[in-house]
Amino acid sequence: MAHVFTTLRHSVERLREAEYFLVRLPMTHGLEFQANLNAFLSASRSVTFLLQSSLAHVPGFEDWYRLRRQEMSVDPAMRFFLDLRNISQKQGPVSYVGSGQPDGTSTHRFVAGQRPVPPELVCRDIAECCAEHVMKLARLLHSYFVAFPVHACPVHAFTEEGMITLGYTLADVEEALGLPDGYISAAAPPPIGEALRYLQRELEPLNVADLERLSVGEFQRDCETVKFPKASGGHLVDDVAAIIELSQGSVTHPRNVFMAAVMKRIDDMDPS
Repeated sequence: MAHVFTTLRHSVERLREAEYFLVRLPMTHGLEFQANLNAFLSASRSVTFLLQSSLAHVPGFEDWYRLRRQEMSVDPAMRFFLDLRNISQKQGPVSYVGSGQPDGTSTHRFVAGQRPVPPELVCRDIAECCAEHVMKLARLLHSYFVAFPVHACPVHAFTEEGMITLGYTLADVEEALGLPDGYISAAAPPPIGEALRYLQRELEPLNVADLERLSVGEFQRDCETVKFPKASGGHLVDDVAAIIELSQGSVTHPRNVFMAAVMKRIDDMDPS
């Protein structure tokens, strides 16, 4: 049976898809914001789904991923994003509030709905929270690449070291590239290393640069760097989110929440 080469490419592509929707969050509001958020949640959740499904048979992967899963399970923010994806897919819209900004952008906050908001995400812009989540996923994928380079990138696999580690033959390479049997050594058997270096031209290398970029929070839209606002907790939308949190679902109309937040501001300015 021919050797099956594995790659991290599909998980990286899904992570970049999540970035695509992420960088559009501050530019949108209303239904468009909701659509981008739902698409982001779906794409980001698929990163680990694809990681597990495509690499489950890699020797050592199960032990490696078990440790990563334990780390993610004790991270309240990562658990929250996992639950949000399930909510958006199975129960309905994710609970949040938002407001327009003078510069034409928008700012949004998660609010307690089907699930409490972790303290580390309270009073923070949703886009900033999502960006932090992408950074964590990028670091997860990059750590896999470092631990299993020949299983993560076919170009790394097509080396003498990769051949020894994976135990494949030139016939396996021909099968993987769709070449006729015996094609590589048809004229004269080339040195193995030379043959593999030549055949690397047929492969698309893993985009490690994107993983490194996303790992440190460098996000791009149309080749331009995107910075996400860091909320201070003093925005009116923070007061609205706090009132919803305290009401535990007893508020019947959004207008009532907004008016309560405005009145709180007035009271804070004039305590007498």
